[in-house]
Amino acid sequence: MAVAALAGLAMTASPLLGVHGVESALVLGILLPPFTAAAGARYVHAVRQSRAHERASRLLGRAAGAALVVLAIPVGLLALNSLRVRSCTPAEGLAFVALGPGLGVVLSASMGVVLAAWIPRPRLSTTLAVLLPVSAIAFGLWRFWASPAIFVYQHFVGWFPGTLYDEGVVIPTSYLSFRAMTIAIVAAIGLLLSATWDPGVVRARLGRLLGAPARTGAGLTLLLGVMVADAWAPELGHAADPADMARQLGATLEGERCTVHAPRELPPAELERLRDDCDYRVRIAEADLGVRQRERVTAFLFRSADEKRRLMGAAHTYIAKPWRNEVYLQLRGWPHPVLGHEIVHVVAANAADGPFRVGGRLGGWLPDPALIEGVAVAVAWDAHDGLTPHQWARALRELDMMPPLERVVGLSFLGEPPRNAYTVAGSFIRYVMDTYGAAPVRRAYRTGDVAAAVGKSIDELEIEWHEFLEGVELPREGLALAELRFSRRSIFSAVCPHEVARLRQELGEDLAAGDARRAATTCEEILDIDPNDVVSRARCVGAHAWLGSWDGALGHLGTLTSEPPAPAPVRVMAMQSLADAAWRRGDTEEALRIYRELLDEPQADDAARQIEVKVLGLTAGRREAELVFDLLVGNEAVPASAPVAVHLARELSAVRPDGLGPYLEARQLAGAGRYDLALPALRAAQDRRLPTRRLRIEARRLEALALFATGRLDASVRLWRAVLGDPEAREGDRVDARDWLRRIRMRR
Repeated sequence: MAVAALAGLAMTASPLLGVHGVESALVLGILLPPFTAAAGARYVHAVRQSRAHERASRLLGRAAGAALVVLAIPVGLLALNSLRVRSCTPAEGLAFVALGPGLGVVLSASMGVVLAAWIPRPRLSTTLAVLLPVSAIAFGLWRFWASPAIFVYQHFVGWFPGTLYDEGVVIPTSYLSFRAMTIAIVAAIGLLLSATWDPGVVRARLGRLLGAPARTGAGLTLLLGVMVADAWAPELGHAADPADMARQLGATLEGERCTVHAPRELPPAELERLRDDCDYRVRIAEADLGVRQRERVTAFLFRSADEKRRLMGAAHTYIAKPWRNEVYLQLRGWPHPVLGHEIVHVVAANAADGPFRVGGRLGGWLPDPALIEGVAVAVAWDAHDGLTPHQWARALRELDMMPPLERVVGLSFLGEPPRNAYTVAGSFIRYVMDTYGAAPVRRAYRTGDVAAAVGKSIDELEIEWHEFLEGVELPREGLALAELRFSRRSIFSAVCPHEVARLRQELGEDLAAGDARRAATTCEEILDIDPNDVVSRARCVGAHAWLGSWDGALGHLGTLTSEPPAPAPVRVMAMQSLADAAWRRGDTEEALRIYRELLDEPQADDAARQIEVKVLGLTAGRREAELVFDLLVGNEAVPASAPVAVHLARELSAVRPDGLGPYLEARQLAGAGRYDLALPALRAAQDRRLPTRRLRIEARRLEALALFATGRLDASVRLWRAVLGDPEAREGDRVDARDWLRRIRMRR
């Protein structure tokens, strides 16, 4: 009871753990069963010592009741804490507690009673009772290690959903079926113990089984059912099997260094591109880290986050298991934006020791997430929104949001917002790699000590790195983009992160369906939990404007523009939705005025290009405006589908002399993976000339990509070299160009 009370008090220090939910249930499910198992065993010995005549059912009931009283202490403390820290889904939170430690302590107490009933020596039976849930937890960890599953189902603990960063956690049906098995075990224990129980000596005797055939038969039948269900664990969603995952995906391609399992419905050319991309990423990681990947890498590419959650557990989080040489991702086009990062985890394992083959101390038994993720970011070195990790890190410095390295290294990495921590760790490790070489990085990965590997203190290295960042050039829009990118808090300090994640997903579905009324309601629900969610507030502006609720739209816009104002890209998003609504109601002059003003605001290039196209449509003839409206705005607030978009783009080509129509057509075809069809349209766009620099740059990038995809490597090289020679190209564009030129060299 004291341990339970201390655990409950400790958890109240964190908004994530301080309410009933999956995380607090997991902590209690790990902590309490050894104690309640021991209590169950000691209770039987106390009854035996008092020479009282107790029925087995009464012993089990009292032991289970005592265990639930122990659990009630932290549960009650968390309930009191919910008066201070908001709990958005109290019923679901209590369900997690009931399914997790609730059934876990009942099972452990029952097992303690059984062990004491068969083993009369108090110390031995109590020790075994404690070791039983501990051993079961160890077996669950072994299952995590030995299979692709990121989740763990365990009868004493309940459910470990896998990664901490995956906020979209709900109770899956597989958890309910697993807990049905736990209830069957508890029932079987009660039936078999009562069948063998001798109340006179307060012990179980095997010879009494035949005297209670009904109870014995029912108990054995329940245990047999549990064993059958366990044998079908992958089919029930209680475990993951790589062969079953590969079978459900349907397509397997063998490359030089990779085996890729992907959806069977993908076109052969797209499957081959994914396989070649995997091979390339392995070779690049080997070259940059100076290691040799000794085994083939297996990549599972799932159709959706839901399929990934069902088959291996992590829904919206990409996962690598280096010790299995496997990566698990959902499809996101080609080249896959995260495949390289996850493959670095696998390749870096060749510089690590221990069963998990990850960076850290004590042979990887004490993992260092800053090393693990920092090396992956440093080697993959992807640009996002045209900015490299060094530029994002420079922006963090400028915004005074950069945590010191001591708050990022080790397990404290998990307490920082993910994007901040990944950026800091990746930029720092890349600096160390570029300055001191790959060998110190390999040593640091193996030992968990960057300072010793380099031969300088971590403070000296941090000063050097910060001096380097001062010389990193940051484009005009960099700070505004960074202000938005790093606005999310750590999951440990967020309020109701799972409910907010669910509502954000629902909001995305509302907007995709063009259901503005429901989108407005969902937005308000999100803001009721997190008033600082500026992206959702910007979407609220659009939803209210589409409904004609101008007071609501302007109210939310006023919040975004008041002091301190939301990041500029968010304000652009909100204002663009107002302009779209003005265009829908026929006020084209107001829409055009807003669009033109937005072009001067700092924002991502994707958003700026879309606004440019809207301006081009509105400043041309009526027919062109109608086509652009149908393509990008729509009366139902739903963008045109790909086939309709291709048709509209061709109609635009017929009425407009420049290359805008062919360019828009090519984007749709490239998005569908038909680079062979996109290439002629891109060439037509270039021949007819595009009206803005942003469109010309993007058309050049798409053409270089399409040329590579269709095997025209020389022409692709010329375009990528043109990017490197462009004095106005961003550093992120140059990073992409160098990567593609390297890819082409390796392809040759």
